[in-house]
Amino acid sequence: MGFDLHYPTDAMKYLEIEQGPFLAEDNALVLMPYNVRENDGIIHFGISRAGDARGINGSGIIATFHFTALKQMEEVKIDLKNLMLLDPSSIEIKVDFEPLVFEIHELDTTPPFIEVEEIDPTYYSSAVINGTVDPDATLTINDDPIETDEEGIFSLEVELEVGDNEFIIVATSRARIENMVELIIVRMEPVVLKLQIGNTTVHINDRAVEIEAAPFVDAASGRTLVPIRIVTESIGANIEWDGAEQKITINHHDVTIELWIGRPIAHINGIMTPIDIDSPSLSPRIVAGRTVLPLRFVADNLGFDVGWEGATQTITLTYPKSS
Repeated sequence: MGFDLHYPTDAMKYLEIEQGPFLAEDNALVLMPYNVRENDGIIHFGISRAGDARGINGSGIIATFHFTALKQMEEVKIDLKNLMLLDPSSIEIKVDFEPLVFEIHELDTTPPFIEVEEIDPTYYSSAVINGTVDPDATLTINDDPIETDEEGIFSLEVELEVGDNEFIIVATSRARIENMVELIIVRMEPVVLKLQIGNTTVHINDRAVEIEAAPFVDAASGRTLVPIRIVTESIGANIEWDGAEQKITINHHDVTIELWIGRPIAHINGIMTPIDIDSPSLSPRIVAGRTVLPLRFVADNLGFDVGWEGATQTITLTYPKSS
């Protein structure tokens, strides 16, 4: 293969020619003679394969021509003239080439825009990273290429291990200027509570904790009542008591539970909700100076799985729900 490469000397300065990998894939000897006439802006270039060489089909990089820009120009043209391509039998192959026309701009050193949504600590095994980058930038997360839409918006579901999970998010501009965001997603260990009727010892992930009053079964409804603070605090939920209204408020993420002593109707995010349809009189109460709440109602609405072992009268609460 041979050609004469013509380039504008007022816009570009020749640096070097680097052989590409395409013609060397079968380890045949590759010869790449060339002559550079810098004053004229012409490079006489040839390349051939010798020895036990055969023809090659496909596409790839034959050679890379390196230049540096000298000034800004709206239209720069590189052309190949006297282009000749021979097959292994030295028969000429017809080749068409369109001149390469482009612009030279001042190097943009501004890092590309990148914004990533923060992710709260989670108990789940996966999370979704959402964000936006400059639409012209390329994006990687932990070195893996990530597709964006035409507005630069991206979304990626990632797997999480218990503990800190680090994700390095890099946007690279066309000028190869990078902007990096480090995102740490914390996966917390699931919470498992074991409570036993009549027992003031609660096990949280096998750690024993004493509570002031034991869970008990309400004789009228057959439902378990329990001092709920141990349950809410185990997952970081906030619980408040309003003595004037005899009201308990529990907040956790996007869930607000409001209950009143002696009232069988609660509010879930402001919506009136029966505590137990099958036991319409079931309500929070005060027993021996302690506020106790219906366990299943609160646990279900906070996102616990609730299990019951009749033989030992043990309740197992698992957060979050397996679903």
